[in-house]
Amino acid sequence: MVPDKATPALATRPFLITFSGIDGAGKTTQIEHVSSCLQKQGLRVSRLTFWDHVAVWSNMRAGVGQRSADFLHADRAVEHSFAPRNNKHIRKWYLTAARSGMYMLDLARLRRLLAGRLARNSDVIIFDRYIYDQIANLHSPSFAARIYSQILLALTPAPDLAFVIDASPDAAFARKPEYPLEFVHRNRRAFLSLRDFVPQLIVISDASEEDVRSEIHSHLSRLRLVEGTLTEGATEVPADSAVVPLQSSCTVQNDTTASV
Repeated sequence: MVPDKATPALATRPFLITFSGIDGAGKTTQIEHVSSCLQKQGLRVSRLTFWDHVAVWSNMRAGVGQRSADFLHADRAVEHSFAPRNNKHIRKWYLTAARSGMYMLDLARLRRLLAGRLARNSDVIIFDRYIYDQIANLHSPSFAARIYSQILLALTPAPDLAFVIDASPDAAFARKPEYPLEFVHRNRRAFLSLRDFVPQLIVISDASEEDVRSEIHSHLSRLRLVEGTLTEGATEVPADSAVVPLQSSCTVQNDTTASV
């Protein structure tokens, strides 16, 4: 959607918003709301999913992970019929080594994407998952893993707003039983520990859909997408970017009929 003439001139690069978190946390619902709100302000919003638009050779990676999963479960029955997309819950040394290499390729592709035509034609880019999710999947207490994670982060384009949507692992699993529950608990701890690497991450605590939406709205409302100008009392952000404050059309309301 192209801004009308009343919309002030925008920054030269798009405002970047990322959403991370465990499967079933409600990221897609919140992304849809934020995207709709910003489009109503006349902004050109591009929504991307990391696995579909950034991940290199995603189909091949999913296939390798599936074969590993089939091998692990070949001789024992499983309680649930899981249909994971990329089998990130399978932790074998050879898969970890392969993923580490792939994550660096993902990063290179991400940097090209954010320097390309899509970025030039967008005012806001919203990512469903980001490099942060890859690091959470790689989560390991080893020194080598921590150094590798720090290298990835140093090379990653920093979002203007980066959210981690927290959720109860049991509730998330009930909504989306794609991975084993034990992995979901472990994965949640990995996401929460990302703040050790990325202090600017905004963790949205487990809450109702309306309360999560309200907190996200409050962060967006502090900024402008107007040549780096900030609203009064806003925290400092990079001078070449910012977000238009959400107007009345995006006001968060407690709608009891909203889907969960």
